[in-house]
Amino acid sequence: MQLALIKHHRKEKKYTEGLKTSIMPPKKNAVKVNDLSPRIQSELAASPFLKKIEPFLVVKHCANLGDVIAALPAIKKYSEITGLKIKFLQVLNFPGEYFKGAAHPTKNEDGIQVCMNEKMFKMIKPLVESQSYIHSFDVYDGQLIDLDLDVIRTKVYVGMPNLMIQSWVMFAYPDLGTDLSKAWIKLKPVKNHPVKKLVEGKVILNFTERYHSENLDYLFLREYVNDLVFAGTRSEHDYFCKRWQINVPILEVKDFLEYAYALKYAKFIFCNQSFGWNLAQAMGTPRLVELCRFALNVQPYIGEKSLGFFNQTGATYGFRELFKNT
Repeated sequence: MQLALIKHHRKEKKYTEGLKTSIMPPKKNAVKVNDLSPRIQSELAASPFLKKIEPFLVVKHCANLGDVIAALPAIKKYSEITGLKIKFLQVLNFPGEYFKGAAHPTKNEDGIQVCMNEKMFKMIKPLVESQSYIHSFDVYDGQLIDLDLDVIRTKVYVGMPNLMIQSWVMFAYPDLGTDLSKAWIKLKPVKNHPVKKLVEGKVILNFTERYHSENLDYLFLREYVNDLVFAGTRSEHDYFCKRWQINVPILEVKDFLEYAYALKYAKFIFCNQSFGWNLAQAMGTPRLVELCRFALNVQPYIGEKSLGFFNQTGATYGFRELFKNT
């Protein structure tokens, strides 16, 4: 794919050799303008946001919660190679079109499934804005942008709904490719965080209403009932406990930054393909994932203590291995 063929939301301007590196703020690890790809050079030349006292670049995405986390490694790379922080604009109430029969808890005021509603936006905002490469995380309302991440859904084939979600943006913009074995979400040290006492030494369970396999049995979890806590909605929690005849407390957090700290302090997360998995992958925390055979969009075995399975043997082995060695 030729980068020059990728269209952008803003009308593109041709990069000229007269572009001065002074438009970029001094940053120790920033790449020189002439070393950037022609596409990014063009964006820098056209961006109106670099003239501000605190310059930044703007990206747009109509993502669900997991997709926000999955887009961040490419966004982090965009920041690193330009030396600029990124303003992330999120589209709200965009219809959530999943596979036929899929249930998803995020809905608009009319009860229609959407990628992101205002409640979820407010919950994930503190987490996104806690990252050093993020300028701000705001709602998209027709503003000018530098980079449209939604080309992965409309203009460029990226293997969706399969392959690794984190790689979709990189397939569209190869110059934003990065090493996914390295963490892209980091948390500041917090002394005596209140969530620590709720999860320390415990396994977080996170099983959503989508991406289930029917050939698995989790009755073995009853052996570990005192070491488990469930993260998810009330309906997800109730369904899981009833199906596997297990009484597990539910973890309640005020936002997803607090959820990230919960993952940090827990032994590991055991989940299906979910926001929880994407967040654990982003942080590099120990994780075990049930893989979906018809929409395989996560990839275990990248980084340390990153396990996954399709069958019962993999489920029981992976759980006991992480429980013993984490």
